Amino acid sequence: MRRQHGFTLIETTVAIALLAVIIVTILSAFSAITLAARRHQQESTLDLVTRWDAEYIKSQAYSATPPATPYTNIAVAGYAFSYQVLYYDPVAKTFAPAPGNADNGLQELVLTVTGPNNAREALDFLKVQP
Repeated sequence: MRRQHGFTLIETTVAIALLAVIIVTILSAFSAITLAARRHQQESTLDLVTRWDAEYIKSQAYSATPPATPYTNIAVAGYAFSYQVLYYDPVAKTFAPAPGNADNGLQELVLTVTGPNNAREALDFLKVQP
């Protein structure tokens, strides 16, 4: 009697199971890479928009009087901008809000930008009266 060469049912099942595990592992890695790339893109865009708005505010004329909104922001869909203006106190050598502090020609602006998925970035910068 001749012995036939080939694979048994158990060997074939084990090979298919191993192949399935490998394929699932590779697909989950691609999924994780896709999610990480999207998150990185959102963070990079948030950083870019924040710095863009800061440069836009710095390019505006110095506002010595503290109205409710002394500076305007850029408009980008999906992003919310807010900022706080602090005025320098030479006696305490700190920055404080306007009601308790007069303008001495130096302002600290704290710009906060909120993007998609409630991602936030804050940027502090100074503005000097010319």
